[in-house]
Amino acid sequence: MKNEREFAYKVRHQLNLGAEGIDDQTADRLFQARQNALARQKAAGAQLSLAGFGHFAADMILPHARALAAIVGLVVGVVGVATWNDFQKAAEQEEIDSALLADDLPINAYLDKGFQAWLSEHSSQD
Repeated sequence: MKNEREFAYKVRHQLNLGAEGIDDQTADRLFQARQNALARQKAAGAQLSLAGFGHFAADMILPHARALAAIVGLVVGVVGVATWNDFQKAAEQEEIDSALLADDLPINAYLDKGFQAWLSEHSSQD
């Protein structure tokens, strides 16, 4: 950073030294050329543009596109497996609930502490 400043200072100094030796007619022509160039320069519009996003996408997103795609795929896979697992558990619970509701046992039988053990033994025999 310091070297860049020193270099810029030296370049500016040399340009200033060279500008001192220019005659008035050449200086006027250079001034007029600069004014013409500034008049032809397009003014920046106050519109919204996506140019900044394009630069961001090209520099930040595209170099990491493969990793980003892998992460998105991994997240989709994990969500898919979790959803599938939830559906499987719901189906198992539905079967158990249907069997319990279709049975003729009184509600007090389900409240019995030994009923869970009996249910486990009975379901393992099937």
